[in-house]
Amino acid sequence: MRSRRKAISGAITALILVIASVVIAIAVVGLAFGLFSGFAGSGTGLQQVGTGTLSSVTYSSANQKTDYAVIQVTIKNGGSNAVAFPSTISFAGTSYTLAPAGTSSLGSSDYAVYISNPSTSLSSGSTPSNQVTTVQPNSAQTYYIVFPVSSSFNPEAYSSPSTLDLNFPNGVTLPITYVYPNQ
Repeated sequence: MRSRRKAISGAITALILVIASVVIAIAVVGLAFGLFSGFAGSGTGLQQVGTGTLSSVTYSSANQKTDYAVIQVTIKNGGSNAVAFPSTISFAGTSYTLAPAGTSSLGSSDYAVYISNPSTSLSSGSTPSNQVTTVQPNSAQTYYIVFPVSSSFNPEAYSSPSTLDLNFPNGVTLPITYVYPNQ
């Protein structure tokens, strides 16, 4: 006895190929335009939006003078989890350590990140508000990265675009481009 097997018809084969092609095309377009970043792990999709700016702020009182460099940058986190800022950053030849949230004053080797412009608070000697330690998920947010610098710090040396590498703890390195605008 011979077994009889029916072959798949040409129409069904064509339908399977069309469906497979559509699925592959959707996947390629989705990956190319970052449509699936919400499904990715934490930290994927970190990117800078626009060019950052550098400013300098000085606090002076009768017995104290402190200079600060402030980099304003917008960072987009397309991932679904917050990403901690790097524990250390090197800026202007100095290594800085991330200050814990709620720090009232920065030591000479600390840096802090804020979500509102801290310049007025810094220049008056008061503690800036809205300090953060993470890049928020699913958002584009402007951050102000603050470094105490020496009195010899010259922000005009950064009038051409400069880069600050943010080496996030999840393995992502985000080179931040910033410039000191002509004052």
